[in-house]
Amino acid sequence: MNRSFIHQDQFLYLKIALGLCLVSILLYAVDDPVGPPSGNSWLGYTLGTIGALIIVWLVWFGVRKRQYTGTRFSLTRWLSAHVYLGAALLVIGTLHCGFQFDNNIHTIAYILMVMTILSGMIGVYYYLTIPGLISANIGNANAQQLNATIDQIDRKALEIARQIDSFVHEMMAYSIQTTLNERRPANKKVVMDMLNFGETIKEASKACYCSLTKEEPIRVEQPVILSKKRAPKDPQLVLSAIIIDLSFNRSPGEKLQQLLDLINEKAACIQKLHLDRVYNSRLKIWLMFHVPLSLATLIALVIHIVSVFYY
Repeated sequence: MNRSFIHQDQFLYLKIALGLCLVSILLYAVDDPVGPPSGNSWLGYTLGTIGALIIVWLVWFGVRKRQYTGTRFSLTRWLSAHVYLGAALLVIGTLHCGFQFDNNIHTIAYILMVMTILSGMIGVYYYLTIPGLISANIGNANAQQLNATIDQIDRKALEIARQIDSFVHEMMAYSIQTTLNERRPANKKVVMDMLNFGETIKEASKACYCSLTKEEPIRVEQPVILSKKRAPKDPQLVLSAIIIDLSFNRSPGEKLQQLLDLINEKAACIQKLHLDRVYNSRLKIWLMFHVPLSLATLIALVIHIVSVFYY
């Protein structure tokens, strides 16, 4: 969703909403009811009817979003009107009740309406900012393409690590295994490569150190079992550090640099996936609040109307 719904048709729906608010305020100012202002006067019924129709129309937006057939009233226009008329409800609804609030269903309906409108304003902020953040993060790509890129990086990194050192290869496989929890499962070839290695990061690092210093391997009386408690917080950083150590002690040269470049590229892709998930989660969480509030407001409105005319 882009910013076009804000200035759709040269702010036509903002002008309509402001016009409704101004007319409502003017009528409220000139009205001289018997007793204090309330929803039981002719003005109260008029504004209440307008407000009720707007609420029903606003809720219908959820149905319109799921209709894929074209209409003259485009989804962008509908959203623009949805935003501005929803904000106008704050004025129309408040003047409808004449600022009279008691412990009853009418006040509950008003509170639900206000909560829905405020949550809608948060949604407007999200729709104005999050699409830009998503675009800046992954450009024209999507999560599926990023996952495919990571799969390709994993395959290349495993092959290069195998050519450098068996222990580096094991650590590369372990790194791939741990990062699977941060994204969708990789393809079968990468998974099978990872399953061929069972040593932990600690055992692999000790073996790398011994191969460099020519020292005798440190014997481990009990085998180290791979577990989440023993696993490093960031295997990518551990792997990078050991490969850098290797580059200072021996000189496979180009292969080490290729592997480091792949690790950095993969880390960047995983970071993009994480941010993409965070941004989209914000919209989903917002909808989890806004949609139920909208339905609760509609139900409260029906009860409010029934209670007014029958009780």
